[in-house]
Amino acid sequence: MSLSQHERFLSLAFCWGELLLELDEEFRIVFAGGLTEALFGKPPEELRGLDLLAQVGSTTRTLLRTALTRARLGGRIQDLYVALPRHDRHEQICQIAGYHSADDDGAGRFFLAVKLMPNAYFDQAVGSADGFADAESFCDMANEALSRRRDAKLTLISIPDLQTLFGELSRGEQRSVRLAIGSFLRAHALDRDETGTMGLGKYGFVHDDGVDVDSIRGELSDLLATVTRGRSVDVRAATITGQEQVDPDDLAKGIVFAINQFKESAAEGLTLSALNANFAGFAEEAVKTVTLFRNTVERSNFSIVFQPIVSLADGSIHHYEVLSRFRGRFGESPYRYICFAEETGLIAEFDFTVIKKTVAWLEAHGRRTRHRFAVNMSGQSLANPAYRQRVDELLQRKPWLKDRLMIELTESARVEDLHAADLYIQHLRGRGVPVCLDDFGAGASSFNYLGAMAVDVVKLDGAAIDNTIGSVRGRAFMKAMGSFCRALGVQTIGEMIDTREKVAFLRECDIDFGQGYLFGKGEPEPAGSVWFDL
Repeated sequence: MSLSQHERFLSLAFCWGELLLELDEEFRIVFAGGLTEALFGKPPEELRGLDLLAQVGSTTRTLLRTALTRARLGGRIQDLYVALPRHDRHEQICQIAGYHSADDDGAGRFFLAVKLMPNAYFDQAVGSADGFADAESFCDMANEALSRRRDAKLTLISIPDLQTLFGELSRGEQRSVRLAIGSFLRAHALDRDETGTMGLGKYGFVHDDGVDVDSIRGELSDLLATVTRGRSVDVRAATITGQEQVDPDDLAKGIVFAINQFKESAAEGLTLSALNANFAGFAEEAVKTVTLFRNTVERSNFSIVFQPIVSLADGSIHHYEVLSRFRGRFGESPYRYICFAEETGLIAEFDFTVIKKTVAWLEAHGRRTRHRFAVNMSGQSLANPAYRQRVDELLQRKPWLKDRLMIELTESARVEDLHAADLYIQHLRGRGVPVCLDDFGAGASSFNYLGAMAVDVVKLDGAAIDNTIGSVRGRAFMKAMGSFCRALGVQTIGEMIDTREKVAFLRECDIDFGQGYLFGKGEPEPAGSVWFDL
């Protein structure tokens, strides 16, 4: 490498990291610069000639050797997180980026830039999610990669005992395990972003067909045994095959179906071998399910029922939520197939069909009650221009609907553009249609939604209520939620109310309404003007 190239490397690398290393083909340090004393306790000149792998622990040694070997084959090192031992015997989390370059005479060099990361930052920013993309994002990445490259493969990794193992490890050991899994799989992936998690112990990565998956499984098992001081860690791996038998238009559906089957399976349930055995079958199953669901929606081959939302102040019915009931296959779990519809782009059509069925019922029977009826709207439907246009046209043709409908925004699919979503929500509210935010408290995104979108009602997640009712801290939190929403002028609904104890708890917390089996399941006919004895 010429002096100008070397200087260029130094200049660019120092913009990113605090420590620079140049290694020869034997991983010996031929140049060091930056904060070497902070990490190794030695000035740069004393590091020259040393084997870098000999300066680190066994876990980091394996990760570095893997990453460097991959880089030598033409890959780059990106977002490699390792724990390097400092001279004061503490660990230092480092992020490493680099590449391999060969001179004209064939002599190769590795160029590494090392960023020193605060350990607490890693725990919060990376460790909480294992440093992987979530399942939904990973589906998109995997589909794009497999569509783009014929040699791309999708492999799923299962570590069935990881949840139990984490219960036996210290926080520092848990961090080391996360570091090992994330860095190891990213080192073998086509791109550092093409790795994902489907939950603790369930991972996936996209790689080229030159990767030996059996070796990956064995090496990862050995690596985790080293990290956990000799514990035996069962690692299972399967590469989804049969992609060449699948029509490109159906490939995405097959990937979604397979990954979600893996995500939802228990450790002893669906096996990787079942996924591996017939990916083409999964794609075929996905296409059949899409076709069946589409036919169900187009023929309106499902029913709607009405569940009351009751005032906790006087027991009167405030409004009804419209729920869907499927027959036959979809009757097994409506929520599961609605989520599938979201993942395969069918949910907007379904959401609008529910609105049409509700309007048809109101036109035929609406004189029996003057209550509002809340219909669900997925985040995907909210982002769908065609869906929004159809809703607007319906409200234009039937202006009386503004007094009978409420829109309930569900959280089963993420809302990506909160600003655009809020614009449409305010458009609906401006036309007299109130908007409710569903499942509030089920995840951190709820607070982002409420901060970005002005709504009329929030529905508190039933599981969150169950988790708070039994503790002083939980009661204080729920009371704060009630006061917070009241200060915003937002009404509140507590869901999954099945006992009078929950009613008393929510009334104590200033929650306005309740919904649940205590007041009735979904019924084909609304209850009418009924007051419940609270």
